[in-house]
Amino acid sequence: MDKVRDIFSYFAAAMSIFALLGAVYQAFNDQKGSALTLGTIFLVGALIVFLPQVEFIKTLGVEARLRQTVTEAVATLASVRRLAEISARASYLTIAWGNRLGTPSARDKQSVLDDIDAQLSDLKVTPEERAIIVKPWVAMIKADFFFLYSRVVREFATIKASDLTARIHATQSREAQEASMAHSDLITPWSNQTSKFGAMERLERKSLAAVIDEYMPAKGGWLSEKELATFETFKLELVRLNDNCAKKGGYTPEASDYYDRYKEGQNDKAQAKQLWEASR
Repeated sequence: MDKVRDIFSYFAAAMSIFALLGAVYQAFNDQKGSALTLGTIFLVGALIVFLPQVEFIKTLGVEARLRQTVTEAVATLASVRRLAEISARASYLTIAWGNRLGTPSARDKQSVLDDIDAQLSDLKVTPEERAIIVKPWVAMIKADFFFLYSRVVREFATIKASDLTARIHATQSREAQEASMAHSDLITPWSNQTSKFGAMERLERKSLAAVIDEYMPAKGGWLSEKELATFETFKLELVRLNDNCAKKGGYTPEASDYYDRYKEGQNDKAQAKQLWEASR
């Protein structure tokens, strides 16, 4: 009979974990009904697993006498802690890789993960253990900032090409035509080189600043020295935001607001336009 009860308890625990993961996933896909249902299943499963271990409860858990010995109670707490770590790791992986092209916002994602972090802290998960859990999320934040930067560079290239073409139409001068051809000759090899840049592989091994430097054209390329200086300022801002995120183990409020403001394609164009005007 005890063996049957143990098997049922393990089954209920497993179902609870899957229900929790499903609730997180459905919540981020705006399926509130199914998320609530799965969350309820998780709570019921948790009660089935852990409530039979308590002989009596007084005033909402202020006093409880456990059926297990002290050693068994410690083992149970360790199991709960391990389950929390596994659940947290799964949540970080799901949020890091899920919905990369759309909602929810970086701020909303980080809000959920901050709640999970609070639970891990309550369970005395060490900083070293947490660093392993949040590693995929921190890596994706760094990638988010790199791809934001690279999109703005591409938009800037479009603005510059359009400006050179407009000068040809406006002046009909040989100098304008030569400037446009020179720009084309310089940007074409850079475009070919960066089309197979392999940013994710580089970001796994190097800092954000180093990968951005490898992505950018060298001095004397299609960007003038003043334009390169403007992009250097932009890079330092993103590196600062990313470093603060890495220290926290997630988006800071400043970084999430910044990324959410500029992550859309139309805003990439606006930011490139700002950099263009600053470099004139």
